[in-house]
Amino acid sequence: MNGWRGSLTIEAALVVPLVLALFAFAMKSGIQMYTECRDTALAIGQEQEIEAVKMFYRWQEAGELFQNEDTVY
Repeated sequence: MNGWRGSLTIEAALVVPLVLALFAFAMKSGIQMYTECRDTALAIGQEQEIEAVKMFYRWQEAGELFQNEDTVY
């Protein structure tokens, strides 16, 4: 029985660092994803606002121009 007394300590010495390393990896991955999402949100917020109405009318005018392509003015 004396041989089994320290086996749990040795197993814990092997398992605990592994669990801590996995936890650190998960934390690092989570922080990296948060940073990427934050940077993307900031980039989207800094983009120029799309003027949808003006764009619609421009597309409509362009469509009319290409529709009457065969006509000579």
